[in-house]
Amino acid sequence: MLFSMVVLADTGSIWVLLAFGAILAIAFLIAAILLESLVLKLLKWNSYWRSMWASFLMNLASALVGIPLTLLLINAEPIVYLPIAWGVSVIVEGGVLVLMKRDGGRQNWIAAIVANLASYALLVVPPMVLASL
Repeated sequence: MLFSMVVLADTGSIWVLLAFGAILAIAFLIAAILLESLVLKLLKWNSYWRSMWASFLMNLASALVGIPLTLLLINAEPIVYLPIAWGVSVIVEGGVLVLMKRDGGRQNWIAAIVANLASYALLVVPPMVLASL
């Protein structure tokens, strides 16, 4: 594997790998926004479009915090990294919901917890299933 990565990097194909990674990240971000907005709507947090806007802002804020966090924990095992990342996501996204709906109280935090459980399941379950094939 290392040899093939070196060959790819040497031939300039590293840009293809980086582009593919960026496309996957954007696809996951879009899927997370759609899934979390649906969760917010099902939890009766607000209307669907308001939930969609909240989900977009939540994930934007999480991404801004998550990118430096990822760089700090890049060599950590998933068993260590995922709970930390999930907890940070809940705190950041819950904070966004509080700012958007100040009278939401516990509902904001429950929505942040459930929305992140759903999006992390989307992030974790497919690779686990693919790895078991």
